[in-house]
Amino acid sequence: MHPTDAQLWSAALGYLLPLAIAVVAQPRWSGAVKGLLMLVVATGDGLGTAYFNGEFSGKSIVTCVLVAAVAIGVAYHTVWKPSGIAPGIERATSTGGVSAQQPRGV
Repeated sequence: MHPTDAQLWSAALGYLLPLAIAVVAQPRWSGAVKGLLMLVVATGDGLGTAYFNGEFSGKSIVTCVLVAAVAIGVAYHTVWKPSGIAPGIERATSTGGVSAQQPRGV
């Protein structure tokens, strides 16, 4: 099976979207909340790429959303988080509260 244009665009955007997610995400948010935000962004990525590539049908939409979710997760955990870029963006755009570098008291 060869990937469609919509799937390739979904993956390409998914590679860059962790940076946009880091702008919105706050260091004090739990992993579950950040994961939910990632799924919302992946859904938007998949819907948008399927629509703008003329492949807006059931199977194509689901495939694009799944490709986007995998691409976002892999890019974040292999490139953006280890390099410190995504956590740095989160700290820089934080609206206050506990920073990611401060340990929380019990």
